[in-house]
Amino acid sequence: MVPKYEKAVTKKMNAGASEDTLDIEALFAEENLGAKLVVAFDSPRKESIIPAAMCWLFFGRSFENMVERGEEIINSPNVSRFQSFIVARTTKMLIKRSVALGLRTREDWDEYNRLKKVIDSGGVMDWALYEEQPDERRKPGRPSTAGVLAEMFAPTVRNKKKLTDKIGEYLTAKHGQTDIARLKIALDELHLLVSPVSIKSFRDALAGQYDPGIHIVHERGIQEAHNRLTSFVPINGVKIMVANRDEDRTAIDEIKDFLRR
Repeated sequence: MVPKYEKAVTKKMNAGASEDTLDIEALFAEENLGAKLVVAFDSPRKESIIPAAMCWLFFGRSFENMVERGEEIINSPNVSRFQSFIVARTTKMLIKRSVALGLRTREDWDEYNRLKKVIDSGGVMDWALYEEQPDERRKPGRPSTAGVLAEMFAPTVRNKKKLTDKIGEYLTAKHGQTDIARLKIALDELHLLVSPVSIKSFRDALAGQYDPGIHIVHERGIQEAHNRLTSFVPINGVKIMVANRDEDRTAIDEIKDFLRR
């Protein structure tokens, strides 16, 4: 349908430019691809895969499958660093375009990323048992019930009141979005929370426990800070989690020491 497509994509990838698709989209428009697909969808040949492919693209896990395939390529031992960079940029572009086109939302990708981490950590059972269900979420205007935060503590926490007080003492001094994200990571590393607890659930529990005395920032800011801290960056050829670097690691270790005391 688009004879020049392979050449255009190869040229784009060789140039290391994969964060936008404007030139590819222009090529599709030039070749009148949209009209060709409509005709092929409405009157498909018997061997045509176009109807199935179009349904998959619009109604299936198309973007998620492409992101997962990109991760498989990056993790392959036969892929060069340059190729990994291209795939990483392509993944970013896929996610941004899916949101821009209205086919996915930022919340869809947050949920996908969270569930992926659950699977990678082996915590599916805890997620299935303890994750907040839609009909259990607090209704607007309904006051928080006492003990919600304590219910998130791991069974190994014997003195829940003491831990609740320690968290409150920390938040009295530090309650910015990065501070709360670091607190969440410290609690997870000490295995003081059931695994996993979503950022939304954790933030709402903190607000229910400590507001109005301590202002707890919006979950979006906390989620963005947490995403940054749990992302990986290449350092001397090795991928290192941001939370394990420099002042972030120092701050998280200080929180852990404080909670232990």
